[in-house]
Amino acid sequence: MRLWSALVLASGCAAAGVPDPGGGGDDNQNSVIDASVNVPPDACPDTDNDGACNAADKCPGFDDRIDADADTVADGCDKCPGGDDRIDANSNMIPDCTELMTRTIDVKKVGADYWRGWHTGGGAGHTNNNDNTLTGTSGSTIYNSYFVFSLVGFTATTITEVKLELELESYSSTDANETLSVWDVSTPSATVEASGTNATIFNDLGGGVKYGMATVTSASVSATTPVPFVLAAQANTDLKAKLGAEFVVGVHSDNAPGYVRFSAASEARLARLVVKYLP
Repeated sequence: MRLWSALVLASGCAAAGVPDPGGGGDDNQNSVIDASVNVPPDACPDTDNDGACNAADKCPGFDDRIDADADTVADGCDKCPGGDDRIDANSNMIPDCTELMTRTIDVKKVGADYWRGWHTGGGAGHTNNNDNTLTGTSGSTIYNSYFVFSLVGFTATTITEVKLELELESYSSTDANETLSVWDVSTPSATVEASGTNATIFNDLGGGVKYGMATVTSASVSATTPVPFVLAAQANTDLKAKLGAEFVVGVHSDNAPGYVRFSAASEARLARLVVKYLP
């Protein structure tokens, strides 16, 4: 008897929300019961409560409506915070801000004058139109060379690698090889380029923070590729601080006697920075 009653009740629940097929009941009473009891469970779950259904959620777990840099990518999924994730110059579906780019910067040149040269601690004085880059010991005089690179117009959020590449023009040493070191330079570029004998500049070109080293031989002169100096992480930081201005490096020969030269006069010689960065 109890089983029969349960079946009757179940039958009634199944009919809820539709007219009584038997036509029974009071004709003056609406025989359609609340249809909501037959609506399926919520078809639009929104786990992160941001008003976007899970199936259409652009940034699951975060609020799609919060987009501080207005690039249509919610902050929680933004790959370029403060930048525009939509910028993709090479159309490879990777935002430029997350993709390493390479910029090559040649030594600064004004008219026919390359901003490169040498300084000594005393004796012969440097002249700004002498683009000779003697590096090492010649006679009794020690020379440190320098190279100036303009970073005007260069912007980057992060510098990940700086490499200095120098073409070797001459090798004059009784040593089988020469070890060259690259140094930071705190002296302003215009002062370094100006004519005169200045022991302070000479010391600055071969002291302070050592960025990197490379070993060259006489064969390096005829090599088809320039001498590469992969610079230390401090160079990344220092170069970034100089964006929009000029970056100077000094080169010193760690061997004595003997010298190398990256250019003899004002002839064109490869001297450049290769910078890897995030825009």
